[in-house]
Amino acid sequence: MSNEKILHQDPKEIAKYVISHTPIGLLNKSLESLKILVKDEVLKSPEILKELQIYKENHLIPISVPNIKTKVLISPYNKDSDDFYYDQIQKIRFKLNDKYEPENIEEYSINTEIFRKIWRRMDEYIKKYYNKDAVYYNVYNNAILNRVQILISGKIINTKNSWTGEWLSLWCLDIEQKIIDGEIKINTIYYEEGNVQFNFNKKYEKTIKVTDESAMCDEFLEFIEKNENDVQNKIEELNKNLSEVYVKPLRKRISIIEKEMNWSLDQIQFK
Repeated sequence: MSNEKILHQDPKEIAKYVISHTPIGLLNKSLESLKILVKDEVLKSPEILKELQIYKENHLIPISVPNIKTKVLISPYNKDSDDFYYDQIQKIRFKLNDKYEPENIEEYSINTEIFRKIWRRMDEYIKKYYNKDAVYYNVYNNAILNRVQILISGKIINTKNSWTGEWLSLWCLDIEQKIIDGEIKINTIYYEEGNVQFNFNKKYEKTIKVTDESAMCDEFLEFIEKNENDVQNKIEELNKNLSEVYVKPLRKRISIIEKEMNWSLDQIQFK
């Protein structure tokens, strides 16, 4: 969308466009900038509040819930028809108020064998591959549609060195249709005196032939592991040249905190 088209649109459309295109970790900066472009009542309108909710859902934002140990991911996949978000592992559901704080917290649980099997396997998988301080995940069982959904949300916000990044991994096992589908979305932005972004988005699908639930779980997790590892390996191969040849020369050697940037993959990888 050109700048000319944006300037001639409704202020609410301008705000919605800016919000939806904001990288993770920079939403507050975008909202501060929007206050210069549009009136305050625009940002408080129902349309913009809805857009902010969609933003949090699309980015699988983890939020804290009182008296609950682990943060809960906000997404369209764990939201019911009454606008409650649920966490079947921690056995709760709740709504979000206008400040995006949990309210109407209730007990909520589902107890199926395949859900328990996938949850236990995913817990081991996350511990094996992911940085526990940067990643949240959840498993959801939709008993009506006979599906199990896995969401993985990894985020690193490094505003001191002017970069942020996220890894979103979404997977679904349709037990009745015997289909696995998924999607991996990655975005990293370096924004000190500029805007350099890396974006990756790929969808996956596989039909399975096994009927035993245990075998389905095995194939589901193997499919996720294979494709996530393939993506990670491709990114590491790309970064062998990307860091030194393309990105590093664009950036000041000494950051705004007067420390040399650490370009090691160990410092920025999610897996």
